[in-house]
Amino acid sequence: MSLDETVEVEIPLVKTITSLSFRNLDYSVSHRGNKKQLLKNISGSFRSGRLTAVIGPSGGGKSSLMNALSGFKTQGVKGRILVNSESVDPQKYRQLVAYTAQDVPLLPNITIHETLHYVADLKLPSSVTRIHKIKIVNDIVSLLGLEKCIHNQVEYLSGGERKRLSIGLEMVSNPKIMFFDEPTSGLDSVSSYQVISHLKELAKQGRCVVSAIHQPSSELLELFDDIYVLADGRCMYQGTLVDLIPSLAEAGFLCPRYYNPADFALKIASTVESDPDKTSQLMKRMESVTNEQQVNAVHDEQCDGRDMLKPANGSSPQYPISQFRQFLILLRRTSLGTVRNLKLTRLRLIGHILFGLIVGSVFYDVGDNGAKVLSNVGCLMMMLMFMVFSNAMTVVLTFPLEMSVFIREHKSNCYSTTAYFFSKIVADFPLMLTSVTCCQIIAYYLTGQPNETDRVVMFWGICALMGWAAQMYGLFAGSIFPIDISPFVVPATVVPMILFSGFFIRYSELLTVYRPVTYVSPFRYGFEGLALSCYGFNRTDIGCEDMFCYYRKSRKILQLLEIENGNYWLDVTGLGVWILLLHVALYVSLRCKLRWNK
Repeated sequence: MSLDETVEVEIPLVKTITSLSFRNLDYSVSHRGNKKQLLKNISGSFRSGRLTAVIGPSGGGKSSLMNALSGFKTQGVKGRILVNSESVDPQKYRQLVAYTAQDVPLLPNITIHETLHYVADLKLPSSVTRIHKIKIVNDIVSLLGLEKCIHNQVEYLSGGERKRLSIGLEMVSNPKIMFFDEPTSGLDSVSSYQVISHLKELAKQGRCVVSAIHQPSSELLELFDDIYVLADGRCMYQGTLVDLIPSLAEAGFLCPRYYNPADFALKIASTVESDPDKTSQLMKRMESVTNEQQVNAVHDEQCDGRDMLKPANGSSPQYPISQFRQFLILLRRTSLGTVRNLKLTRLRLIGHILFGLIVGSVFYDVGDNGAKVLSNVGCLMMMLMFMVFSNAMTVVLTFPLEMSVFIREHKSNCYSTTAYFFSKIVADFPLMLTSVTCCQIIAYYLTGQPNETDRVVMFWGICALMGWAAQMYGLFAGSIFPIDISPFVVPATVVPMILFSGFFIRYSELLTVYRPVTYVSPFRYGFEGLALSCYGFNRTDIGCEDMFCYYRKSRKILQLLEIENGNYWLDVTGLGVWILLLHVALYVSLRCKLRWNK
């Protein structure tokens, strides 16, 4: 049984697709207040069972056409897309279409086998059995020639293997229409031929396969059935490869003997802006032929110039499985990637343990010595700062890389934003909590803090809340800013909040205008909570090695820090509000990120 036969019964959206056509397609983007038109009222059609090459010079509109037809870009796009000469519901169309961009982001710590299985769990309905999913994955691996590296993690794959894996991800749901944006970029001639050969096999199975390709060789060009030539956002030629040279000759462009037809077409397309008179006849001829074909095929369709796809009367389900199942699958995948991430797990955990040992040895037994109260207060602030920076900076360096994977998979209708959000929060929480607990326990007992169960729990609670808030802040910053900016943004915004913690300058010594700011600083609640855990709640007299010790009474220490009227549970509430707000901010940032990438 072929791969197509194996999967087709699971997605009975459109049983047979004979053609994909588009009419009067415009695509414009705004840049610094100026509007640039990337596609200029172009039309065309692609047939199933045939491999079509979209060629053109750099900046000619190849990627723009792929983005518009695949539905990955909707803002600024006008025109009509038709399947079998009929309008299709947008959600149903997205399930029919697969789009592989030029550089497909992948999770580096997951193997090929695991990557395909997780995609199968997300994209295929719950009615598909586990055995059936395994067969689908095995068929894809066999078809793409990935047997030798099936258990290799993605970060160790070659360029050609990554390209083939990206193709396999889209094949899981058996899409009827497949778009590829320059799948041979960065590959040698042998790997390029292998990739295009796989695309040819996909087309032979009855799919409509369209690939944008830049300057293909003669050998590579022979694999394509049809050619679509773009020049300056307009269609210069559409038809079979055999008719390309004769059509150009009719327009007065004679191809030299033994000349690569693709290179010749690109040479002509490159002269559109410099010498438009020579190519205007060819452009007008192709536009008239295309319009005539469109009118004959869909004479009853009227392009309204607004919506690419016509919504159906009844809504189609956007995802094949429930959001709860999406959450469970993403939780397993994210947890697996986290465990295998050396920087995010072992180094993070080891770093917390080492810091606890270092702080414990430097501030050894200062917690029960009234003569060293100021040193102990500095120890509390040092622990607080480490909890924040270690947990925030770790995720801010890794999360931006995951954002590109999230955007791609969400656009492919793999899962919802809500499912991804909760899976990410839950998967990262145990590691953060384990690291903070190890650091806190080691440092707490080595520094000689009160050996009372309730105080240990209260101290741990503040550390855990600060670590949680820091991790959420790192995720939020990583979702908003790129990886080259976010490592600067986090320290630059955290350090000012530390100033209003009450450690470096007391509240009464602040200017009146700055005093309200202390109530929005999480460090105030964290520092006050740790101090109250150690010195509050009527602690007994502190031991002292000197004959006279002013800070033998814990009440004196609280007066020094101006927190004698502090409330531990108010501090917990303040940190809880910060954590809640950061959760909301992260969710909103994910939704905004998707909107910005439409």
